[in-house]
This record gives sequence, C-alpha cells and structure tokens, in this order.
Amino acid sequence: MPRNSLNALIGFLACLALFPAQSHAIDVDRNQPIEIESDSATIDDSQGLSTYRGNVLIKQGSTKLTADNITVFAKDRSVTQIVAIGSPATFNQQDPGSDDATTGQAEQITYKAEEAVLIFSGDAKLAQTTNSFSGDRIEYDIMRKAIRAKGDESTGTRVKIQYFPNQPTTPTEDIQNPSNEAETSTNEDKL
Repeated sequence: MPRNSLNALIGFLACLALFPAQSHAIDVDRNQPIEIESDSATIDDSQGLSTYRGNVLIKQGSTKLTADNITVFAKDRSVTQIVAIGSPATFNQQDPGSDDATTGQAEQITYKAEEAVLIFSGDAKLAQTTNSFSGDRIEYDIMRKAIRAKGDESTGTRVKIQYFPNQPTTPTEDIQNPSNEAETSTNEDKL
C-alpha cells in the first residue's frame, strides 16, 4: 500500500475519537496494524487517489469503519479528505477496558484533514454510551470537541439529542454514608 494511503487511513482512524472520554482509546489504537478488506481497490499515487469498493472494512485496534465505498484524497502525499459512502457507512470504536463505545452512521462520512472535521451526512447518528445525536447532518470539530447538528427542512427532519447527566447517588450509597442523605434533603429544600 502506498505511504500516502497508509497515512490517510491512520489519520482518519485517529480522528474517530468523537468524544473526550474516548481519546485514550486512540492512543492505544495508533500503534496497531491497519487491516483493509474490500472487493476491489484502486490506488493512483500520481493522482493522490485511493478507492476501495464493495463491503469495505477498515480496522485498526478497536476502531472499525465500514462502507460500500471509501475514497482517500491526497495532495503532495498528505491526506486532504476521506469519504466513506454506504447504506449506511458506519464506524465503531470500543473503549479499552470497558463496554463503552463511540458509534456513528450516515449515508456519507467525510473527514476533512485541514479543518480536522468529521461530517456525517444523510440520516446521521452519533452516540457514546447513553448520549446520542441524530439529524440530517452532524459535524464534529475534532480540535475543539464541538458538535453542530442540522435537520433537513425539506423533509421536516429535526435534530434530536438525548443526553443523560450524571446520575444521583443510589440509595445504597445514602445508607452507607448518612451525611449524603442530609445533604440531599438540604439540596432539595433549596430547589
């Protein structure tokens, strides 16, 4: 595999850490070998273009990207963009040492290297543990760890966000630490 294609895949897979809690999983995966499976592959180093078609699966450690087609664009041997198209295109990154995972899917997943942005387009969904986002388009700014979601006015699709804040203490904790019970009732009185 040409060096620019390998660098492109490493860069894209490294950017799949969509939430801060997952960032340590990227460090673990970064040194893992990259495996690519597809029905066909076309690599044109002179054009800076690599195309993988048919049941494409890219794995690196705990990170997986699947799509019907994946195209890697490069300029001067540096990745500029990666486009994954599928029905849907999906990714999954397992958090090492736990059952937590970051998952996403869309008709198209685009990584723009210069802006360090992942764009999920067409019935986009993004989730980590119990928190989730959905809409026609979801943009994730990797550097700022910022998400922007948008619905589709023509179809009436709206953005949906499901967020679960930290859960209150359990009754078992209150029994084991009676001072928590007093604080809880005091806090409730203030509300």
